[in-house]
Amino acid sequence: MKVLFIQKMNGISGSELYMLQILPELKRRGYEVEMLIIFPSYGDKNKRYIGYLAEHGIPTHEIYNHGALSPFLFYKFYKLLKKNKYDLVQSNLVHADFLAAMTKFFLFRRMKMLSVKHGYHPAYQVKYGFDFTHLKSDPYYWVERFASNVANFNITISNGLYKVFTDGGIVKKSKIRNIYYGLTLTEPVEQKTVEKMPEGPFALIVGRLVGFKCHNLLIEAWKKVHAEIPELKLCIAGNGDLYEVLDKQIKEAGLEQTVLLLGHVPNPHPLMQASVFTLVTSAWEGFGLILLESWLHKKAIVAFDAPAMNEVIDHGKNGLLARAGNTAELAKQIIYLYQQPGLARQFGEEGFQKLHSYYTLARMTAETEEVYQQIVNS
Repeated sequence: MKVLFIQKMNGISGSELYMLQILPELKRRGYEVEMLIIFPSYGDKNKRYIGYLAEHGIPTHEIYNHGALSPFLFYKFYKLLKKNKYDLVQSNLVHADFLAAMTKFFLFRRMKMLSVKHGYHPAYQVKYGFDFTHLKSDPYYWVERFASNVANFNITISNGLYKVFTDGGIVKKSKIRNIYYGLTLTEPVEQKTVEKMPEGPFALIVGRLVGFKCHNLLIEAWKKVHAEIPELKLCIAGNGDLYEVLDKQIKEAGLEQTVLLLGHVPNPHPLMQASVFTLVTSAWEGFGLILLESWLHKKAIVAFDAPAMNEVIDHGKNGLLARAGNTAELAKQIIYLYQQPGLARQFGEEGFQKLHSYYTLARMTAETEEVYQQIVNS
């Protein structure tokens, strides 16, 4: 079977890591897989991604310098489809969904399309969280509704995300299935190491500095954490629109010596390995690969009790959950876990076992293959 993956991208994040896992595994299983990268400007941060796929014998096509509505983008994509005769096209994220669905609907009706949903509109998440009542007022909803119904089938990566698409009225249950991420990392994709490791014990949060990640609530909670355990630092690895806002919040709280904004860290794995535990304070995540990456290093996790963290973490077994948005409870759980180092190690071990017993690349790929066969044989 010949499969083309599509994504708008310029750099490596959660959905890109998913593809860096599943593409080589599909090739090992006998699939002929290729990658198409689209981006409205030259994707100068894609070289490592393309190189990694090339190491596994996976060809990459690139279409740059065209907007989402550019007729040249559709024409070039259509030419690629006609030339290479793919059995299946897998789109990842909304821009690829739109390109594939529009092409299928208007230009190439016999194209078979699978849409994989790695998340929902971040701006909607920031404003409404997990409340579906405002979905139809968001243009993103209508784009995804069109794409999801033009596609032959759809996949989500968590039950929370599945409910957005089904309970939110975007697509019928008969056209969508949930398949959780699986992770098997032997080495980080990015080989760069951290320039300077923080001194002393620290907890780590990794992710873009955007509203729905709720770094502001974590910094607020850290006032109480710092008052109880002044030796514990908080390292925030990531960059984004809120960098200056968060930097100002840290300084106004007098926490600049204990809360460290590290900026973009290409390879956060050495930090994970050295941390006492990791934190995830998002109001809502499509999945959150950081959960599995933390368990890869046998690290316990403290997170808000929100999708999809509450689907992955078993409270009191491999991590701790605090009521979503409750900074006092978040601080309490962080303090408690730090003061129980044996329990933190136990949680990390339990997470490691769950990672390798369920959240595996083999299981994720096998379930995805079932969908491929269903689409192609239908």
